Amino acid sequence: GVIFFGTSIFSAEEAIELLEADGIIVDAMRPRAFPFGKAFRDFVDSHDRIFVIEQNRDAQFRSLLMIELDINPNKLKKVLQYNGM
Repeated sequence: GVIFFGTSIFSAEEAIELLEADGIIVDAMRPRAFPFGKAFRDFVDSHDRIFVIEQNRDAQFRSLLMIELDINPNKLKKVLQYNGM
């Protein structure tokens, strides 16, 4: 699974389309509110690995997921890009 939000929306959607063109289907979710709702929790629980795309050097959203949902950190893979590219 892939989770993305904020200003990473358009680049994440483009990457998902490029992966699909190569035959790689990705299940994605864009959270829009906090605290996380049941649908968000169900999405996270239904995947063995979640790629968290965010533009924060310290991966704060990933940390929030671990704290609020008590998720094993090994399940959450950081995809960080915060240099403007």
